[in-house]
Order: sequence, then structure tokens, then C-alpha cells
Amino acid sequence: MNALRDDDRAAVGASVAAALDGARPRPDDRFRALGPDDDSAFIRLMAAEAAATLEDKPADRILEWAAGVVPRFVVTSSFGAESAVLLHLLSRVAPEVPVLFLDTGLHFDETLRFRADLARRLGLSVVDLRPERSVAQQALRHGDALWSRDPDACCAMRKTTPLRTALHSFDGWATGVRRSQTPERAATPVVEAREHDGRWLVKVAPLVTWDDDRVDAYLREHDLPHHPLADQGYPSIGCAPCTARVAPGQDPRAGRWAGFDGKTECGIHLADDGTVVRTTTTPG
Repeated sequence: MNALRDDDRAAVGASVAAALDGARPRPDDRFRALGPDDDSAFIRLMAAEAAATLEDKPADRILEWAAGVVPRFVVTSSFGAESAVLLHLLSRVAPEVPVLFLDTGLHFDETLRFRADLARRLGLSVVDLRPERSVAQQALRHGDALWSRDPDACCAMRKTTPLRTALHSFDGWATGVRRSQTPERAATPVVEAREHDGRWLVKVAPLVTWDDDRVDAYLREHDLPHHPLADQGYPSIGCAPCTARVAPGQDPRAGRWAGFDGKTECGIHLADDGTVVRTTTTPG
């Protein structure tokens, strides 16, 4: 399949139109691709068509489209500084969609409290994904404080692998990444198809065109909380051992993996060939 058939294109257009009208599009079972066949080609081409159509459209309508069309859809959230925006949108348009949270065992206590409080406030179902080994078990096998010696390996075990495993149960997912956050994220499409262990999934970034001012305005308009550490010099918040305060005027992500040249992302998203990519988008 080298191009969308007319009926496929019409189906994509109808689903987008329904979302823009505030309705829930019908699910499309062609998302349930199991291998590199015509169905997977449909997913790739349809995602590209949706990306072109949904560019610059309202974030809630983008999320409405994805939650309606993708049969098994999920949202990933770090419950970081700005996570309340995407989660609030989800609570309004598709509160039944689960939220995946990577509980690495290394989060700030403030993050865990924020996660519990925000989920309760918004009425969301949050699923905690945990690594195969506890922090203590990891230390026995790899030595204490692996993150201080090989943060890529630590991220792989405590983030990448649990998410890869979980995504076997889903057809697509949404993140809160934005193009304005880092140079690596500047080309992020609003909708894209990503290969995952022989299947093609759809990744959606409803907030991709938003800047910091728009995020802050939304938080104020809806009286949504920041992460409690956001006002204490932590504009980007990950695991406690790998997150430092940021000085005024510094890049907001300067406190992530400080001291490790080139380490700017946890590598949690996947390249089209299934390999881990460091300098790509991460869940917001």
C-alpha cells in the first residue's frame, strides 16, 4: 500500500471532522496491526494524514480524535512540572483512558504525592509501571548508584523496559511533549506512527505547538496545580538522583543528568526500528 485508498482517506477525514465538532470518532480496528503488512502501512500513512490535518488544531480535539479512533489508547505522564495540563484535558474528553506512570523507585516524595493528589482531583485511573528489580535489587546486581556511573543503563532498566512491556497492550499513546522544550523536540509531529516490536503504534502529542506562556495561562485559567518542586528551582523534574535545581536564566532542562555531556533525554521513546533513541521525545 503506497497511498491511502479513497475510502481510507475519507475515513480519516471523517474521524478528524467528528473530533473537531466535539464528537467521539468511531474506533478503527486497522490499528491492531501485528506485523509489516498492509494494515501497518495503513497506520503509517493514516498517521501522516492525521498529522497534516490536525496540525495547529485545539489540543482537546486532537486528544478526542486519538482516544476515539485508536482502539486501545493510553496517556503517559511523568507527573512533572506541567503534567496537569494534558491530564486535565484528558479528564474532560476521555476520562476512561488510563494513564501510565513510570514508578522508578527513585522519584521525589513530592512527585508521588503530586501523582496521587492530581489523579484523585481529576478522577483519572493511573497505572504504576515498575521495573523488574527494586532499587536495592538493582544495586546488588549492578552496584550502588548505577545512575551516577551509567545513567543510560539505569534509565533503560527503570523506564524504557517497563514502558516497552506495557505498550504491548496498547495501540497508541499520548505524551505532553512540546516543540519549544528542546531542539531535539522541535520537529515532533502532532501524530506519528512508531514501530514497536513488530507492531506499529500511534504516538500523539496534543500540546506539541504550545509554548511556556500558553501552558502557564492554561494552568491559571483552570486553577491547576504545579508540581510542588516547580517553584523551588526545578522546572524539569525526573528521578531525584538525576535532577538538580536550575539557576535563573538557565535552560529549564539543565538540571537533568547534570554532569553527563550529551545526556538530555531518558531515551524512553523508540525509533522506527525499535532501538532506543536518546535525543528524542520523552513523556511529559
